[in-house]
Amino acid sequence: MPVYRAQLKLIGSVTGCSLWTRKANTAAENGVFYGLLSESDCTAVCLTSSICVAVDLGPHGCVLHNSSDDLTTAYNAPGVTQLVLNRRCLPTTSTATVAAENYTESIGIVIIKTDFFVLQICKCPK
Repeated sequence: MPVYRAQLKLIGSVTGCSLWTRKANTAAENGVFYGLLSESDCTAVCLTSSICVAVDLGPHGCVLHNSSDDLTTAYNAPGVTQLVLNRRCLPTTSTATVAAENYTESIGIVIIKTDFFVLQICKCPK
């Protein structure tokens, strides 16, 4: 029985899952200050860190929080938006090895069917 190894990359977020939870007029103590003023720049820095849990974005820059304990000290901060990261909604890459018991192969395409998914693999020349 052939065994295929495939890398699957999910692009986009999980349906019905919001990557960021917005909390208006909220900030938390501790964190690391960055002089970034745009939401996209601030959240991008957070996403590059494996430990970032939230950002506070205000008129003077943003603060990255690397511990969920920081969020327990949230307080009212007019003009600051806290964005809490939901890591379950991040796109993921995973590698799986599948023993292809139920497969068909024709014209350079292998189709593997399991109880959980149908995977089409193109065996195309590079």
